[in-house]
Amino acid sequence: MRHFLTHRLSAVGFAAALVAAGTIPALADDFGQRFTIDVAPNFQMSTTGDSNAAPPTGDIGLGYTKDHPVPNTLQLDYGLDYKIDNKTHLYYTHSNLQFAIGRILTAAPHVSLVLGLISDRTDTAGISHDFGHGLLGRIYYYNQTRMDVTGLCLNQVNCATGPGASNVPNPGSIDFHGYGVGASYNFGPKTRIGPLFTAGIDAKYVPRSNIGPEPCTAGEESPNCLGLGHYTGSQWLLPYSLTMKVPVVPSHTLIPFIGYERASVLWRNEATPEVFNVTDFGIVKVISKNFALSITNLNFAECRCSDTVPPPDNVRFAQLLLKLDIKTGL
Repeated sequence: MRHFLTHRLSAVGFAAALVAAGTIPALADDFGQRFTIDVAPNFQMSTTGDSNAAPPTGDIGLGYTKDHPVPNTLQLDYGLDYKIDNKTHLYYTHSNLQFAIGRILTAAPHVSLVLGLISDRTDTAGISHDFGHGLLGRIYYYNQTRMDVTGLCLNQVNCATGPGASNVPNPGSIDFHGYGVGASYNFGPKTRIGPLFTAGIDAKYVPRSNIGPEPCTAGEESPNCLGLGHYTGSQWLLPYSLTMKVPVVPSHTLIPFIGYERASVLWRNEATPEVFNVTDFGIVKVISKNFALSITNLNFAECRCSDTVPPPDNVRFAQLLLKLDIKTGL
């Protein structure tokens, strides 16, 4: 549904692993050497069991199309880091998330809804600072865009509704952008792979119009608005997370981890934020000072505090992510 845990997973996956391994090379004072390029090819595989399940007998199938793939795709994430000094960095990241939510049976009476492959893109630019003693802070701008929904013309950037099924801009497209400040803190018993715990929290400001889309106006409640409660204008989101590294193997280059995040997103034109409980677990293998391989199992379940479909269904998906992180200087 969104790019989540960017700072948390990267910290656990590559940077923390290299710190634990003691293999981060010192950068020279040369200007070009202050840059680090991060290229991360990754394979994303949907493990949502009912993402393409057949409609129950008597129900109408919505979103079932011939070109209805599930997310088993190769993606390329990338980023650029500039070292201002030993503790302060400018950074940019571009990441992709492709997923398929589970079949929804409560969106409308006798309708079985599937959406196929959903593709989101997130770009983030900011500045980070290491305050020491395990505390890292950051200030950033972020933009997340719904690029594609294969099952329907729903809320993606373009829809194949033009002449000859050509792509045309979709007026119902959604995005999520704003400004954020965040921090992560490493703490707990010292082990061969570093402190066991990493806690993170962000405050994200989402600038929006005070007047929502018609027929939803400021202060109006569902069902005319998308989501529960009254439409609000600009507001703050406070996602938080906790990750534990698990030192069960006698190696400082092999790092199992498990984590939880309370993630949230406020799409343009939605009345209220979508809030998700996210659990993940996986393992990171440091191959060398410039290479790390990770596998992560992700599970998203929308909180009932932000239902976008009637219960007992909810928006949910599961994903397996295999990633190779490659870092190099200019």
